Parts: sequence; C-alpha cells; structure tokens
Amino acid sequence: MLLRRLPSTAVSLATAALSRRSTSYLLSSQRRLQSFNSISFYPTLSFRSFCSTSEISPEFTDLITDQSSKRGPLKPGLYLVGTPIGNLEDITLRALRVLKSADVILSEDTRHSGKLLHYYNIKTPLLSYHKYNESQREHTVLKRLKQGEIVALISDAGMPGISDPGTELAKICVAENIPVIPIPGPSAFLTALSASGLSTDEFTFVGFLPKHAGSRKERLIASASETTTQIFYVPPHKLGQFLEESSLIFGDSRQCVIARELTKIHEEFWRGTLGTAKEAFSTRQPKGEITLLIEGNSNSSVETPSESQLENDLRELISNGHSLSSAVKLVAEGTSMKKKTIYSLALRKFVKKTKADDSD
Repeated sequence: MLLRRLPSTAVSLATAALSRRSTSYLLSSQRRLQSFNSISFYPTLSFRSFCSTSEISPEFTDLITDQSSKRGPLKPGLYLVGTPIGNLEDITLRALRVLKSADVILSEDTRHSGKLLHYYNIKTPLLSYHKYNESQREHTVLKRLKQGEIVALISDAGMPGISDPGTELAKICVAENIPVIPIPGPSAFLTALSASGLSTDEFTFVGFLPKHAGSRKERLIASASETTTQIFYVPPHKLGQFLEESSLIFGDSRQCVIARELTKIHEEFWRGTLGTAKEAFSTRQPKGEITLLIEGNSNSSVETPSESQLENDLRELISNGHSLSSAVKLVAEGTSMKKKTIYSLALRKFVKKTKADDSD
C-alpha cells in the first residue's frame, strides 16, 4: 500500500535501491521510502510562491547521485536547466543531478531559487544573473567556464532563454567554443498549448508584447493574419488591455484560450471567443502568470478593408516613425489586398499631401 501512494519516480528509485542492497539495508531503505511519501502529488509549496520551509530528505538527492554515478562525472560547460513553472514535482532527476554537481548556479533571483535548492537539499552556491547585470557578469562567467567549471543557468521558472535570461550567454559560449548543454524541463507555452484544444500542428510563440502601443499593434496585426495558433505571455494586470486591443484586430469571434497558474493548485483554462473573454474579464483581474492562445486565421477570404480604414492604419504607423514602405508592408500583412494596391493608396494620400504642405 505504501508504494501505491508514492510518485512513480520514487518507486523506481526505491526498487532499484532495494534490489542492490543486502537484507540489512532493507530497514534503512524503508525509512527512506517513508520520507519520499511526504511529497504530495500536489504540494502546497509552489515554485512561484514558496511559503514553507519543509524539504526533501537528504537521502533523496543522495540516492539520485548514486543512481546517476555510473554515467560518470559531468563534462565542463554551460548547462541550461529547466525548472518547475509551478509544481515542484515537475523537476527532472537529470536537472537535480546537474544542480547538485555544478560549481555555481546562475539565477534570476537568488532568494527565490535558494528556496528551490533548500527544498531539494542542494548546497551549490548561487550567483545572481538577470537582464540588468548580464553584461557585467559575462567576463566572470566566461572566465570560470574557460577554467573548466560546470556552470548551471536557471530562470525563475521554465527554460532559460525563453522569455528569460540566457540567450546572450549561450550565444557567447557558442562563439567561444564552450559546450552549451540543454537540460529539458517545463515550459509554460508548451504546457498550455498541449491542453488548449487549439491546433498544435503549427504555432507561433510571440511571448510578451512590446510596451509601446504602436509596436503592440504592429505585432498583433502580423499575428492576426497568420493561420497558425498564436501564443502570448500576458501579465495579469495587462489582460484587460490585451483583450481590448486583440479583439479589435483579430475580431470578436476568434477563439482563444486563457491558461493561468499552470501546474499549480488553482490551474485554470478559460475557453471562448475574444469578445466573450473581453466581457468575462472586464470586471475580473485574475492572479498569476497567464499564457494566452488565439486560434489561427482560418478564413480563406479576408474581408477587404475600406480605403478609409487603410488610410487610418497607414497614418498611425507613419506617425509612429515608420517609413512609407514599412507602413505599407505591415498593413498588407493584415489584409487580403495586394501590397502594390496599398502602396498606390499611400502615395496618393500621403506623398502628394506632403508636397502640397511643403509648397505652402
């Protein structure tokens, strides 16, 4: 009955340990199994909001190291380690081994990551590494890597480099012929996509939209014409703004999925149209990280915009600093009209007007 209540990983580890140990070791192994049983399937300890000082028994990480020892020591290099996006049980055994064996762990928030390491009894030193100090840390990190150290990089949650620090350091290491080793782990947008009910054959991961209103509109216009599922990261306090802007460009009838608190106790998948979502969340601001997915454009014939609509879109883009050709290209991407037709309109409406203004 005890084994039935254990996570499958703990069962396999415990079975391997019991098969190799003598009878005299059986009792200590049983005590180890009892400590594993304290890990609930939905732990109240959240990776995003640690509120407990409980930790895994030291025997757990010792056993992981013991099971992995036959693979030999890790080779030096930069390890990009995926960490849980919510549920602590989503960390992999390989990730734990790397974090325990590394000489140093680069972390977005050392206080935050320190709680994860404490939970798994990992004593590896932490060094802060985030978007505000990346350039200052590069020399120090490269020096350690060239000296043959094992450097692990983690973000607050998910895979480093995916809307998180890590991309630039990986580029530098590749240029310096330093090994870059990915340790696969959870990813919020893939987790949301798999359970969204939208098409997974092709998709576009957009991530966070730009802060500037004009740039946001440009990105949404480009996404609205795509036939693939569009995936965005949306801060909870920006959800209302996102739904307002996207419904105007994608249309109220486009299907969407709002996934939040993924893998956590209050995980939620809201499904419906953008128009319905705008109404549903007009008076409700959800908490937690949000991944928002919008179905691709399935209309074979896109409604042809009026000349005044095209003119307004062009004017806004030009006023935001775009050249005439750049504005024409962006507007053309969001319509079924030929670029040549829109360019002709732009010349007629803006170039001649500019010349007339200059003559005055």
